[in-house]
Amino acid sequence: MYNKCLEYLLQNEPEKVISEWGMHFRKILHPIMRFIIPFTTGTKLIVKRRSQVPKNRSVIFAATHSFREDVQDTLLTANKHAYVLIGKQPQLFYSFDGITAWLNGLIVVDRLNKESRTASVNKMIYALKKGSNIVMFPEGTWTKSPNLLINKLFPGIYRVAAESGALVVPIATHREGKYVYSIMDNAFDITAFGQEQGIRILRDKLATIKYELIENHSRFTRKALLTDRPADMYWEDHLTKLTSELKFYDHETEKYTKYVDKNVTDRVSAFDHLTKLKPNRRNAFLFDKRSHH
Repeated sequence: MYNKCLEYLLQNEPEKVISEWGMHFRKILHPIMRFIIPFTTGTKLIVKRRSQVPKNRSVIFAATHSFREDVQDTLLTANKHAYVLIGKQPQLFYSFDGITAWLNGLIVVDRLNKESRTASVNKMIYALKKGSNIVMFPEGTWTKSPNLLINKLFPGIYRVAAESGALVVPIATHREGKYVYSIMDNAFDITAFGQEQGIRILRDKLATIKYELIENHSRFTRKALLTDRPADMYWEDHLTKLTSELKFYDHETEKYTKYVDKNVTDRVSAFDHLTKLKPNRRNAFLFDKRSHH
């Protein structure tokens, strides 16, 4: 199937994709969606803690992102209607999930297109100023790191909050088998800090509640790793299983949608020049040195 009816969402002008009538309709529909969503996930959500959200302010629900149904579970945890920023276009246009996402309310972004990214920020600001709420996944893609709880965050959320006056509400989800656990932390004004500090505080808040969920509900043990199999293969198998759950997971796009901090050089970039060297007598020591480390 192809959801041609959703193509209008690709337009960059906010007023062409978001209407006051549509917001009103979706707020009325919200209780029905909350009833339907649990039947679509295949897992059971257990909300461990849910903060009170201010009634007189629009909010941005900033959520962790690491498995197939975490968008739905974030919406259920938020317990308020919110438009969702979505960047997985194949899933949106070629599955029934796109229709249910549209019924809830969504803002589409092409993460590889600069104009689309800029437009998505303007759409979110527009929706918030009209009295709606937003769900964002500020990591930009799934967390697939074997050691980081939360990737570095895109700063766009700070601009959206600053220009709309919205508060930010951190939400973390964690899946164990057929259960998903979640925490919704307290709302805070990210613009009370400078952009760099505000983004760092948000990332720390997300990592803290994510760790709390893992610490209390993860059942994997070190003993399970005590085999002849290399430990990193367990992680690769885990990622393969996660991505295979999405029929339209775009592996190529996801390679380029994680935030890259220009002030941090990763190992691959640091040694990339070695792959371009042509061995000769003058640079032979570089290859010898590399082989000893």
